[in-house]
Amino acid sequence: MFAVIYIPDFFLQAALRHEPELFSRPVALLNKELKSICQFTSAARATGVCEGHTATQALARCSTLLIRPRSTTQESLATEILLECAYTFSPSIESTAPGICTLDMKSLPVMAAGETSTSVATAPTEAWMQQIIAQLARLNLRAKIGIAENPDLALQAAKVAQPSLLVENPGKFLSALPIENLDPPAQILDVLQRWGVRTLGEFTALQKEKLVERLGTDALELFDRATANTLRPLTLVRPRENFEECAEFEQEIETLQPLLFILRRFIEQLSRRLELFYFVAREIQLRLTLTTGEKLEYNFRVPSPTRNIETLFRMLQTHLETIQTESPIVALHLAVKPAKPEHFQFGLFETALRDPNQFYETLAQLTALLGAERVGTPIPENTFRPDTFRIEPVNFESEHKFTSGNPPPVKTNGLALRRFRPPLPAVVQMREGKPALLNSEKYVGAIAKANGPFRLSGNWWEQPQLWSRDEWDVEAGNGDLFRLFVQDGEWFLEGAYD
Repeated sequence: MFAVIYIPDFFLQAALRHEPELFSRPVALLNKELKSICQFTSAARATGVCEGHTATQALARCSTLLIRPRSTTQESLATEILLECAYTFSPSIESTAPGICTLDMKSLPVMAAGETSTSVATAPTEAWMQQIIAQLARLNLRAKIGIAENPDLALQAAKVAQPSLLVENPGKFLSALPIENLDPPAQILDVLQRWGVRTLGEFTALQKEKLVERLGTDALELFDRATANTLRPLTLVRPRENFEECAEFEQEIETLQPLLFILRRFIEQLSRRLELFYFVAREIQLRLTLTTGEKLEYNFRVPSPTRNIETLFRMLQTHLETIQTESPIVALHLAVKPAKPEHFQFGLFETALRDPNQFYETLAQLTALLGAERVGTPIPENTFRPDTFRIEPVNFESEHKFTSGNPPPVKTNGLALRRFRPPLPAVVQMREGKPALLNSEKYVGAIAKANGPFRLSGNWWEQPQLWSRDEWDVEAGNGDLFRLFVQDGEWFLEGAYD
């Protein structure tokens, strides 16, 4: 048995996949090469729009008609989605034609249950077909499906299905189909209509030899398709697992809100496609094309791979709120690199971050406010200069866990110094070579005791990096303990002791 998934008006559905609300409105698809209407919605058909009309003729019949250009890019993406969905139901699939996918159903449990009894097989087969239709509906593709004993017969069944059909009596089914289902050449169709041939049953009743004699060799192929007796092998394919969405805008985008609206729909589609293969997103690639032709590319690593729509959308939104482009946006491309869900085995006293993606979003917000050079992990520099470190970006690759509970005790000598960053300017008066009075933001008054100076220096071999300073530990009149230092003739309050 074979199943065929058929998407009616495939080119139109591919163009409107990200605007499903337009299916209920009069919309027509324009073939730019032929400069004519090729497909349209039922609402447009009701107003008198026909295939072959020019855009002007179509608008003359319906002033509210929306015209969309045919997009080969969107058609390619829709084909990928169709194959991805079909592959989750059968490992043997064929990309038969645009909007048509054939599945080999041999060895599938749904068919094995009723090989000897059609009535037994009907119920599970009908449920199986409805699952495929529902899965594609979640991806904004309206499909029909037919099941028969060979691929050609299944295709005929899919075209007339409402929305699914299992062919139990091939002869009776074929004889009632209209002759247009064979898609005959216009010249042959005109001859058949003048003969009064309206159905496939009437066509096959004329016999193959006589049809070839009168209509030529083209009738031979039509006759084979009308009888649907051939069992051809399928040209098997596999989905590329290429999870991406893109769009080209007829009107330039200058503000953030419409861009976020489209990105939201892209993420919804990508999340559902990842769900088909039990994948999660580990990296997001965003590319914006400007009117100048410049392309801005951004890569976002997902700290904790997920396919949660809200989480992925917030990551993009947080970053885009900080971006300003010099010209409007005319195209958008969003791709996701998939990965298997990660699982970690932690120790008894270890745990994961409660929400790594929320933590990443917080870091992105801090980076937007403070700058990338001020957000990250402090790494001490290889120097004796006090409080010298560099900021490195947070590394989620290796830091996927942290130790909870009480940390092990750290051996310290003396009191803990709480530094002021940056050090606070101070005015110090000396008496007998020691600080006697302090005027600063934290304390103004006399100094009771002072120990020092503790002289530090470094990088004497590199003149630009040469540094030296004198430090003092002082006790204020109120009992507070501070550290002062003087460098290049200027005093600073570096910190307070606990």
